[in-house]
Amino acid sequence: MSALTPGRGYLALAESGSVGTAIGIGVDYHVAASEIDDIDYDDDYLGYLVGAKFILNDLFAIDANVEYYAPGEAISYIVSPRVSVLYGYGFYFGTGIEKRYVKLESGESDWEDETYFVQVGFEVPLGGNNSLNIDGYYDGLENFSDISDVITDFDSDNVTFGVKFYHYF
Repeated sequence: MSALTPGRGYLALAESGSVGTAIGIGVDYHVAASEIDDIDYDDDYLGYLVGAKFILNDLFAIDANVEYYAPGEAISYIVSPRVSVLYGYGFYFGTGIEKRYVKLESGESDWEDETYFVQVGFEVPLGGNNSLNIDGYYDGLENFSDISDVITDFDSDNVTFGVKFYHYF
């Protein structure tokens, strides 16, 4: 039986003695949800992630990632560390903060101001201590208090998607 059993929660993973932290790799697709039908698939829109997930208790986890993204045009690359607190197991949601380092093709570079995001996803057990996470992100919020705007002033231009593979220890 898989250590990742749907509906059992993170605590069941941690109590198994072999699970409590996960390392992961993944990709984000940087096309706004409102534009997916209008834009042909292009690898330039992919951001590559490495990260870790730390199980805090039965329903809470911390997800920490660093993403590398090379969109082209005037931007050589973007490196973006981000951390989120997640609630739930199987289906989960959470909120987090990220900060982007942008390197321009002109040679200039700078750290942008931190922004906040809301994350919603689903974790699918793959067998053993492996899982696949499918996420949606509502990002670009300038202040933590702007999170309520996700409900009151929803804009699909701020929604992107990602997928991550995790191995739990």
